[in-house]
Parts: sequence; C-alpha cells; structure tokens
Amino acid sequence: MGKEQREADIQSIFHHMQMITRRANTRSRQLAEPLTLVEHSLLRFIADTPGTRATDIAEAFSLNRSTVSRQVGTLLDLGYIAYDDAESGRGRVVELTGVGRERLQASAAVHRAAVTDRLEGWSEEQISAFAKALERYNVADSQ
Repeated sequence: MGKEQREADIQSIFHHMQMITRRANTRSRQLAEPLTLVEHSLLRFIADTPGTRATDIAEAFSLNRSTVSRQVGTLLDLGYIAYDDAESGRGRVVELTGVGRERLQASAAVHRAAVTDRLEGWSEEQISAFAKALERYNVADSQ
C-alpha cells in the first residue's frame, strides 16, 4: 500500500467515524427524553468507573475542570447522577441514580439496535474481525 492510498484510507475511516457519531446523535433525539452525546458519554463513564469524581472525568476526557463541573451540574439537576455522601476524602464521588441508569440503558439500547441492524448480513467471522479491529484501535488510543 502506498502513502497516497494509506492517507485516502485514513480519511475514509475518519469520515465514517464522523457519520457514526452524527447518526448516534440523530438516534438519541428520537428518544422521548434524549441524551446528548456528552450526557451519554459522561453517564457511560460514571457507570463504568465506580468511585469516579469530576476531576477523574476531566482527566479521562482531557477537559477543563470547569467544563466538567458544568456538565456534572446539569446531570445533577436532571437527576441522572447524585453525590455519594458515604464517600469521604478529596473530591466528591458521583454515581448514577435509578433515573440516570434507566436513561443510559434506553439510550444504549437504541444505539445497540442500530449496530445490530447495520451488521445484518455480516458473517460471524466478519463481525469478529471488525470487533477486534475496533478494540485494537481503541486500545492504541489509551496507551
């Protein structure tokens, strides 16, 4: 593969990743109470990272603490998260509320259904190869 083809392929990957994000945003708006991409991302991180604090979110997403503070404030106001008052020490731990968990599950179900639909007709081997390629791509980003 030449350099020009590699660059063209990378541009194609970038373009298709943008399309995936745009479609996910559109699907989210179809819910009765849609989550924004930011809300979904933060709720997923909080759900997947027990004991997380706003500073952990800021670090994980490479965001300014004040930006995260506003987003956390919005999630608190919506009733999707709450502070874990049992925790002590530096920073306040946030956790999903029952409502937050329900909203995240509903949002994730819509997105999973879309992925399932798009993979219709793919062989098990193709799906497995795609999953491994995505995992490799995401692991490279976290190193």
